[in-house]
Amino acid sequence: MKAQILSLNSDMAVSFPRFQARVASSIKPFVGDEVFVSEFDDIRATFLALQDALEEDGIIIAAVDTRNFLRFKNALIQAFATPVVYDSAVLNKLSARFDIDDKKRNRHAQFPEPATVFLSDDGLYSGLGMENGSQFLMLLPIDNNRIDSILRNGVIPFLKQGLYSETKLYEKDEYDNENKIKAELAVRRLVENRSVAAVNGTKNAQILKSCGDSVDGFTDVFVFTPHVEDRGNVNPAEYTAQLAKVSLDLSSANIGACISDIYSSNGVKYICIAVASGESAVVRKLYMSEDESESAFVESAAVELIELIGEKAAGKRSAGAEASDEVTEENTITDEDKKAVNKKPLIILSIVLGVVIVICAVIGVIFNSQGKNGSMGATFASIFGNDKQDEEAVSDTVENTDQVVVSSTKSYMKISDFIVYDVLNDSDSSGSSLFSNSKYITVNGTKLNGEEAIARMITAELDGDYNTETIKAQAVAIFTYLKFKNNGFEIDGVRIADTCDDTILNAVSDVYGEYLTYNGDVAVTPYHLASGVSSLDLSGTLPYLKSVSISGATDNQADNFVAIKQYSVSEMKNMLQKYNSSLTLTNSNAGNWVTVTKHDSSVSSDAGNVITVSINGTELSGTEFRMNVMGTDELPSGCFTITYDETSNKFIITSYGSGYGIGMSLIGADYLASNGSSYSEILAKFYEGTKLEG
Repeated sequence: MKAQILSLNSDMAVSFPRFQARVASSIKPFVGDEVFVSEFDDIRATFLALQDALEEDGIIIAAVDTRNFLRFKNALIQAFATPVVYDSAVLNKLSARFDIDDKKRNRHAQFPEPATVFLSDDGLYSGLGMENGSQFLMLLPIDNNRIDSILRNGVIPFLKQGLYSETKLYEKDEYDNENKIKAELAVRRLVENRSVAAVNGTKNAQILKSCGDSVDGFTDVFVFTPHVEDRGNVNPAEYTAQLAKVSLDLSSANIGACISDIYSSNGVKYICIAVASGESAVVRKLYMSEDESESAFVESAAVELIELIGEKAAGKRSAGAEASDEVTEENTITDEDKKAVNKKPLIILSIVLGVVIVICAVIGVIFNSQGKNGSMGATFASIFGNDKQDEEAVSDTVENTDQVVVSSTKSYMKISDFIVYDVLNDSDSSGSSLFSNSKYITVNGTKLNGEEAIARMITAELDGDYNTETIKAQAVAIFTYLKFKNNGFEIDGVRIADTCDDTILNAVSDVYGEYLTYNGDVAVTPYHLASGVSSLDLSGTLPYLKSVSISGATDNQADNFVAIKQYSVSEMKNMLQKYNSSLTLTNSNAGNWVTVTKHDSSVSSDAGNVITVSINGTELSGTEFRMNVMGTDELPSGCFTITYDETSNKFIITSYGSGYGIGMSLIGADYLASNGSSYSEILAKFYEGTKLEG
């Protein structure tokens, strides 16, 4: 059963990873294999995503911060068009509070009539669940002070009743034997893959051993190594990973594993589990709920480690991060954890999201009949309006593992930036087949009709009206890139709009399947919004990517063509050291921290498309600086200058145009289209020597 979690935590005042961990530890017996998480920063985007989610069966989760919770609940009530009831238990809780007026008290106590109320300790921000056959919806507040009572008194009983009745994730007998079933699966995976797991002999390892005692073949593939206590100064998560590696080194096994003792941080008890191969380790933190006994918690953690070992044996990607040489990015809940991980960059630490967060309950009988065009869709439009084109990409689904992986919409790029960055970072194609076409394109994990997918990618980056021929040329460039990659028409990390208008969709449909070749091979077709004066010359590598200027084109008159931003010394230092933590930057020498060392002259002799930048004496490419030091939102163009003003003690970055300045300029293309050029003529101008096929 598919579960979708839609999170709105706009002010980030509450630790969402901690909230997730508490909910996950309580509901994991009820969660199926497919769980996807999307995060949003405004209520409109969350509601629009919810509207789309309701078109599918499954479990739908809305987790909303307290700032937006009441408004969100009221919008749900309007959308459902069901009678409103005032829950007496909530009113009784609220009656003891003298700091809440009658209007607000009623807002907290009102619910749609079919809903099950999840009562909080004080009545404020109580959640709700609704069910209809195989579709479920749950609304929960992102509130770490109230979530425990909501889980204990509302969510768990609700899910037990709903999922163990007529339509079940587990039959009751299967649920009682769940631990044995998981151990049997792990043993089978180890045997099938000729693997053996060596478990470090910690105190809790004996619990793990007892979980597999009744499973045939368990002792053949699970061995236990001696344990020597020597934690030193590392944190529990890293220590657990080290012990897993020690067990691997002490045995002839090919998987090392460890389960830690119970630790406590900020009043929350947790256990770390880890598996290790020869080059890397995966670590998870599992959190104990308040109503769970320590013995039950240890047993559930042991079973989860057994599952993780089985996944490792089967070569499955697992939640909890994995690395061999250095820490990339960790999700932790305490500063202490972060400091400890950074001291020894051997293991990546990640909070377990392996059976996720808030599993939803169900929305009543109107779900499947509503959709975008039904009364629910009309209600959404009346509350939030119809224009979806300003929304950034909201699909955060990732590779479909049986664990949850969370990604951030903030890292998603416009399709033009995505293509150029990929090309300039020497990303190879998988064969650039001339014969691979597709009716469908998978964007950020969601499979879409190909024409719609490209139309929505275009919509997400266009900031004005463009000629139809310009849009056609852009569509061909995108399709050519996807064909060049030859990876099944899948792309991840790109912005995509929620919808598109008929003008763009029709233009894309007219040329869908057409692509450019050069000397018989699929071409590489980067493009951008507006270049300085001329595009960057890459003809030395790709002969058809020459510097192109369009006489009469108004790239330099485009909106926001010149963007000037100032950064204090501390702001610039933070960005540079976030990129490279080993940098030693002294304020007295700030003027030498970052300088442009090479550029073309597309704007003037002093400004152009940046080729190299020096950071404290170390050179990196202009695209690397734009993408990984500044970010495309901070630095909209690859054509920029950097100066340091001693008087104001600030760095001034002036950028020209939008995008990387490589390949086709959409402003230039639109000028040609306005003067009668067809999309094929536009493509021939910017990608000289290529052939249009398809």
